[in-house]
Amino acid sequence: MPAVLLRPVPMAITFVLIGLIGAVGSSILLVPAVRAARGGGVTGTFTLTALGPCSNYPPPPRQRCTWFGDFRSDDGRTVRRDVELYPQLPPSAWVGDPIPARDTGDMHEVFRRDDTGVWRMPALFLGLSSGVVLIGIAVSQPWMWRTWLRRRREIGRHRL
Repeated sequence: MPAVLLRPVPMAITFVLIGLIGAVGSSILLVPAVRAARGGGVTGTFTLTALGPCSNYPPPPRQRCTWFGDFRSDDGRTVRRDVELYPQLPPSAWVGDPIPARDTGDMHEVFRRDDTGVWRMPALFLGLSSGVVLIGIAVSQPWMWRTWLRRRREIGRHRL
């Protein structure tokens, strides 16, 4: 294998590593989102306590803001403070507003109870990350490394 073909290998390995990190992170986000979309978890009420950062889109309806608050299950057994509501609410929401929500065990987020498409964004990121991994593998051609190493050893033996 010519040395010219080996130059993209470090870049390809970087692609594989970044893609794997993205795939693991997306998978961690996807599991609770799928549970929420399927109606799993504990139902309750999310009370808005603080407005987080908003997107840089123009004013409503395209602008999206992050909301933090407290979740309390319908039976009162589960109480979580300072969690994020996913997906975001429009800016018309106010502190103190109660939102029907679902807690699926995510470390930082609870989900709106009526949102069945919450899984789409993490699934998209998982697909994109997996694509980056596959591109990195294709560019690095690991199936060719063994042949390249054999040739390098043969060249080294002939020089002695």
